[in-house]
Amino acid sequence: ALSSRHSELPSPNRDRCMPAVLTPRSESRARQYAPSTADEANRQSNTEEEAADSATFHPRGGDATTNNKITPESSASVMSSTVSVTMDKASIKAVPDERSVFERFADNVNHALTGGFFRLGYGVAKNPYKYALGSFLVCLMLTVGIFAPGLTNENRSEKLWVPSDTQAQDDNKYVSQFYGAETRFGEVIVKKAGGGDVLDPAVFAAVNTLVERIEATSVQWEGATIGWQDQCLKIGATCAISHPIQAFASAADYDTRDEIVQTVNGGAGVYKNLATGQPLNLDGTIGGQVLDANGAVTSASAIRVGFLTKTHETIVDGEKVDERGEEFERKLLDVFEAGIPGVELTFIVSRSFGDEFGAAIQSDLVLLQAAFMLILAYAALMLSRWDEGCVGSRVAVTFSGVVAVGMAIAASYGFCSYIGLFFSPLMNVLPFLLLGIGVDDMFVIMNQYDHMDPTLDPATRIGKALASAGASILVTSATDVFAFLVGSNTTLPALRNFCFYASFGILFIFVFMVTWFVAFLVLDERRRARSQGDVICCFITKNQACCACCAPREDKRTRMERAFGEGLGGQLVKPWVKGAVCVGFAAIAVGGFIGCSKLEIDADVNDFIPAGSYVKDWFADTNTYFAKLGDPIAVYSRDVDVHTADGAALMLAASLAFKADPYVAESSVSSWIESFNAHRGATGAFALADLHAWTTTVGSSGMPFKGDIVWRNETNNVPNEGIISTRMRGNHVKSYKSDDKVKSMDSLRDTLEAVPGNGAGNVFAFSDSWLSYEQYKSIASEATRNISSTMAGMVVIIAILLISPKAVLIVCLCLCLIIINIMGYMHFWGQTLDSVTIIMLIIALGLSVDYSAHIGRAFMEHRGTPDERLKNSLADMGVAVFNGAISTFLAVIVLSSSKSYVFMTFFRQLFLCIVFGLGHGLVLLPVLMSLFPPKPFDAPAHLQ
Repeated sequence: ALSSRHSELPSPNRDRCMPAVLTPRSESRARQYAPSTADEANRQSNTEEEAADSATFHPRGGDATTNNKITPESSASVMSSTVSVTMDKASIKAVPDERSVFERFADNVNHALTGGFFRLGYGVAKNPYKYALGSFLVCLMLTVGIFAPGLTNENRSEKLWVPSDTQAQDDNKYVSQFYGAETRFGEVIVKKAGGGDVLDPAVFAAVNTLVERIEATSVQWEGATIGWQDQCLKIGATCAISHPIQAFASAADYDTRDEIVQTVNGGAGVYKNLATGQPLNLDGTIGGQVLDANGAVTSASAIRVGFLTKTHETIVDGEKVDERGEEFERKLLDVFEAGIPGVELTFIVSRSFGDEFGAAIQSDLVLLQAAFMLILAYAALMLSRWDEGCVGSRVAVTFSGVVAVGMAIAASYGFCSYIGLFFSPLMNVLPFLLLGIGVDDMFVIMNQYDHMDPTLDPATRIGKALASAGASILVTSATDVFAFLVGSNTTLPALRNFCFYASFGILFIFVFMVTWFVAFLVLDERRRARSQGDVICCFITKNQACCACCAPREDKRTRMERAFGEGLGGQLVKPWVKGAVCVGFAAIAVGGFIGCSKLEIDADVNDFIPAGSYVKDWFADTNTYFAKLGDPIAVYSRDVDVHTADGAALMLAASLAFKADPYVAESSVSSWIESFNAHRGATGAFALADLHAWTTTVGSSGMPFKGDIVWRNETNNVPNEGIISTRMRGNHVKSYKSDDKVKSMDSLRDTLEAVPGNGAGNVFAFSDSWLSYEQYKSIASEATRNISSTMAGMVVIIAILLISPKAVLIVCLCLCLIIINIMGYMHFWGQTLDSVTIIMLIIALGLSVDYSAHIGRAFMEHRGTPDERLKNSLADMGVAVFNGAISTFLAVIVLSSSKSYVFMTFFRQLFLCIVFGLGHGLVLLPVLMSLFPPKPFDAPAHLQ
């Protein structure tokens, strides 16, 4: 339904193809391609002489009289009509084909690629509306997947960052089945105002006031009042809360310092919870202890109040949430923030991590939006042809490119939803990666288009531009897609899905760039031909430079083209500069290798908390004053007849081994089997009824262990069917490094495995923290696997598309050096290897391909001496690569002011990626190409 005015492009006849009035830049371009009168006379004279000698040779590209119209049917053959000549066979000498098999194969591949893209560009130029509409419909069909079946959100860390085939995952399923979901926790550290000893009656009174306020907290929920007794997790009949006041019967018992010191040093028989009879852990409740020569506590710096509350999870929009628990904790935070006179409080509850981390991310969303606007503004500024004034402005076509990126993101999300891949918070950084790649593709396409002969008919010009640009962005896009698909072979679910989303996103960017974006480029060129203004296209304006600085140059090159071609390229062709470049980059690589050897694997949750957060203060106090007790840990029995002689002996041996493990704080262990043996005054077999009575009788010393025994059937208080599982609780010793935490997990597993009678592994240890430990344990292997497999994928695709062994080796060498330098120098910047930096490394790999592959292919397309090819490839493609990198760099600079760990890591990794990527792509790679020059591609007819 297109009008005839737009359905037919101008005739290929040169006179009709030329605009009535050329713009200054177009006139300059036209002079480049149109021969002068003297040149024409010389050409005719030379032709006559050659004809007289009967040895005329007509090159495949045609001469000045060649018809400029190229149809798809003729794209693989000669573009022009040939001149009939008479040739004497005796005068023709056979010219041997000196190209190798590889080189001929490379030419054939290049001809096929450029020919296909020429036909695509020609078709888009002829029917831009059809291609734009087709792209939109494809996007629409894929985007529907976001809503039906809909994205499945996943934010549980154990489902995102823990390998699915680990022992901790299997143990977690068993523990959750019989001991319920993970409880919520809270903790308050109390210090004396201004510092000082907390073994003081006034401080203890303040702690008592704090505990009373905690226990008086309530919320209105679904028409009912939920109080402390309703929300707290109960061990037996008592709420799970621990603090020093529990060792005193009344306030009168701690009204002097001597009473407090005496009780604290009284041992397990004195310093205990009077309500349950269970000993209080001195190291867990009194921090910053100062001991005398006999090991007695003489003063302390902090008191800790810890408590557990129940979870009440419901499914909201496909996510598990505990709205009641979070509301109760909000009330507790109000109590803590109000403070207690005479003391200082640092505190944390379960919701604190999400609140503070989420707040940091939310505040950075404004920065992210500003970064996107900077990218758009820079792209529009650099893509526009300001030598044509408002007519040369390309804001609209730039915006269409950004829309193409948005379409690719939506299509990727929808397609991944169709195939059942969950969506995670990690995907929030994906648009940034895809925008960087999309903008780079825009610059490459526009750069090639602007280098085409402006006197060509529009369809041919678009076809020739896409023939060159399309093949170039195909190399980078295919490499990225394949690399991310290979990288999806990881055991970390979040990383695996991220790689899938990224690979499909890059694929759709490529598709929409060569269809949707090119279609709008065609429409924008029609606007420019009518001298209409950009965006507000109803106004006719002058197509001339608005100021002298924008006027076209006589040498037909822009200032940036001259800067890269004659400036940078002119310096790089000097022999001593080439030597200095090789030595300099070798030195940089040495630094990278050194940094890689020192790169540590460490993941600190404290990194994710923004500076100034109250959670940071709690972390500082707990690491300073409570440095002995680490993460909680428990030892479980599974299908063990613990009441038999062998079963009881196994449990007692496991309990003793638990306490003896070097990574377990012995004083923290609470063992039901040892306490029960002490209660009955014997070891060995026992009656299940006796154990049941001990744990269920009010006032019994076994009441605190009631929750540690899971009976097969407690109906009517009859435990005769036996026990399913038991639990012994404790804490790891404090550790700060991820490597030490992994060692603590492996050590306890080995310790229990060595217990006599536990060959089947029916007594095992587990902690919720071990889910994170498993992640730490897999980071090194995952980083090696993902980076190496991604690099291998890139090498394969580059080899397929570039073919030339020299070109492939040089490009891949630069890619390897880029990633090694990024990893090495991130160490010197204070970064460690964790789940976030692995993601950023994969993103950096995806972006760094563009910096090297574009220049490598440009070098292969140019002919001449190695130095000439160096300068021409930089002048031709260097500007596009530089602009693509700088547009991303501007956005990265904005992120440098972020407070969140994720975006700070993003900034540092991308900064290193851009610096090393540009350095290797624009400096080292051209130098190596000129020193070891691969033979250029044989120019296909449609590009001559």
